[in-house]
Amino acid sequence: MSKKWFSGPPPSVGWWPASGSGWDEPIRWWDGLNWSRAALPEFSAKKAAARARRPSPFANDKIQWQHRPESWPERSKT
Repeated sequence: MSKKWFSGPPPSVGWWPASGSGWDEPIRWWDGLNWSRAALPEFSAKKAAARARRPSPFANDKIQWQHRPESWPERSKT
């Protein structure tokens, strides 16, 4: 992952590498207004989707994000 962290909303809806919960490499869903709870890349699709439906307990301005890695599938880059 990129080492540069950004504040504020990311450029599009979707999954983003984002800060959170003391986990290594967490990802979060950005719905255009709010961040979801953190998930890990190794979570099943079902578990990640459940996390994406739940809003983060942290304020949006406390969560930082990084650009998506080049290794992510093109379809994940919205």
